[in-house]
Amino acid sequence: MKKFIILGICLLLLLAGISCKKKNEDPPKPYASFNLNGVKKTYNFSNYFSKNFCSTSTYCASFFLTSDTTSPETLKFGIPGDPVVGHVYQTGEYRFSCFYMNESGVRYDLANAPFMVIFTQWDGQGGWGKGNFSGWMISPTGDSIQFQDGYFQNEIWTYK
Repeated sequence: MKKFIILGICLLLLLAGISCKKKNEDPPKPYASFNLNGVKKTYNFSNYFSKNFCSTSTYCASFFLTSDTTSPETLKFGIPGDPVVGHVYQTGEYRFSCFYMNESGVRYDLANAPFMVIFTQWDGQGGWGKGNFSGWMISPTGDSIQFQDGYFQNEIWTYK
């Protein structure tokens, strides 16, 4: 009888341990969300933060509205050097660049308009870069657009 009681207690402890085990959570997904002239937008497609394809910046990442690579709608950040958490990257800072291209292919750049990006997380190679952004961009014809409540998160990939 003692064997059955001990076996029952062991079985209960095993079942309790299995039920208390944490479930594996899905890893976060890269995306950017923002209000553009008061309209909420979310871009669920991106390339990594990387040192590739960054004309003058050290790290860059692009976010896309769709997975269709022929769609022009894009938001791109270019950060000088290794991003520093809490540093305010802003218009006029050496090698800081950003642009937005709308669905019609009109490109908006920083020009002299105030725009800023602040990293809240930078894990380095294989980790995540996360942060916030807001401000204005201007088209070549002088039209301006305002970004508010911007948030981004993306994986970091660099050459070793």
